[in-house]
Amino acid sequence: MKVGKLPVDIVRKYIYNRTGAYDPAVLVGPSIGEDAAIIRSGGSFTAMHVDPISGSIGLLGWLAIHVPSNDIAVRGVRPRWAMTTIFLPPTADEGALDAITAQMDAAARELGVAIVGGHTEVTTAVARPLVVTSVIGVGERYISTGGAKPGDLIIMTKSAALEAAAILATDFKDEMRRRGVPEEALERAAGFIRQVSAVKEALALADLADSMHDPTEGGILGGLVEMAYASNASIEIDPAAVPIAEEALMLCKAAGLDPLATLSSGALLAAVPPERLKEAERRLGALGLRAAVIGKVAPRTSYLVKAGSLELTEPYIRDRFFELFA
Repeated sequence: MKVGKLPVDIVRKYIYNRTGAYDPAVLVGPSIGEDAAIIRSGGSFTAMHVDPISGSIGLLGWLAIHVPSNDIAVRGVRPRWAMTTIFLPPTADEGALDAITAQMDAAARELGVAIVGGHTEVTTAVARPLVVTSVIGVGERYISTGGAKPGDLIIMTKSAALEAAAILATDFKDEMRRRGVPEEALERAAGFIRQVSAVKEALALADLADSMHDPTEGGILGGLVEMAYASNASIEIDPAAVPIAEEALMLCKAAGLDPLATLSSGALLAAVPPERLKEAERRLGALGLRAAVIGKVAPRTSYLVKAGSLELTEPYIRDRFFELFA
């Protein structure tokens, strides 16, 4: 099989119909596009998510906390606890573990997340360090990815390919330099790692948005097709309206990646009713962020997402970023 997320038909065949015992407390379980499970617990809702971070080495610990925390926050729930499993290859030394756990600690402190347990081992099963993180939060309400409604506006924060650019400028710095990316651009892009959290902005929109999504693997297009599929709707966007930092464009071009279809943690996609747009813009502005209106939700038609002349009909975007590690 190819590197990256499994195709939807394979997931449907081997994953979604093998989910163990039925539990009526599970309100949102395994399904395409849904960022985290939602479990009813008394009068509250528990959001739970697990993520493997395999697309970075130098930024591994930082991403291992921020990326799954984003998936909790887009449920409208504050991430509170994390459990991590760290796999190290036999070639790793103590310094690698030190760097990973120091980054995890700093990221968790920044978000107010407690790391409450996990597991660490050296194994021949991995060729480079790998961290798998579960994050949990409890809230009084929740948002599902499948809540987007026809007429909603699609807003986006920050930049497409933000995460990809940060990793390219860090793990692949020498190669990007050889491919002509200027040193100043590499330095600025490496700093994008400070922007990969979308927790504050997601929580700020929790009572305004009908749907929110954290565009990770597959990028902005991947996030949009999952939103559309989960909502049984179609989304039409203007590709020219999608914010893309100059450094992200430069690095993606050098790496042969589509900036709209690669790792974009830190950006937030939200479906917001038009009458709530001004308030959403005001709240994001208070956080120092701009809300770019990139498209609109429509009743389901023959495509999930239309981006200019491109029509996407399947809820799956192959992210070629992971091929860089092959």
